[in-house]
Amino acid sequence: MRRSLIRVHSLCGFMIIAIGLMVFSANCPAEQIKFADWVGTEETDPATNIKSRQIGTVAKDDISTLWLSDPDAGGDNIELTLKSEKKIASVYFSYRIDKVDTLAIRSAVKGCESNCLIDFVPKKGELIKTMKKGLKIEFEYDSYPDIARKSMFSLRGFSKAYRWLLSK
Repeated sequence: MRRSLIRVHSLCGFMIIAIGLMVFSANCPAEQIKFADWVGTEETDPATNIKSRQIGTVAKDDISTLWLSDPDAGGDNIELTLKSEKKIASVYFSYRIDKVDTLAIRSAVKGCESNCLIDFVPKKGELIKTMKKGLKIEFEYDSYPDIARKSMFSLRGFSKAYRWLLSK
């Protein structure tokens, strides 16, 4: 008798947890889709009912994240945001894809209370084309106090994530 009561209580507890998860996940403001090492999020603005998407990944150092979004859907540029848990001192970043000799330096705008660098890159530009073919991208930027940070991001799943970002 006692074993059957435990099973019934366990089953009831499991059902309550499952129903609670279904209810709360339905009210979640953002949908997430996994693309290998990249994640895509879609949010709907409750005031305007407009959907916005972004894709991102976390660096190997767990300090930095890299995000791409399309703020003006239909435009020629995409917003690239490099976020850091550390305060960023520089107004530029450099990047290298797959340790190829070419190092590109780009100026950027500081944002997020000095915790991110934002730049607009062409949707069909050289950076995006190279990221689609690459395996990893390394960003370098300066943070306080005088530390040059090198953040390595995997590009595994980037092509699929980027297609999803630009799809309607």
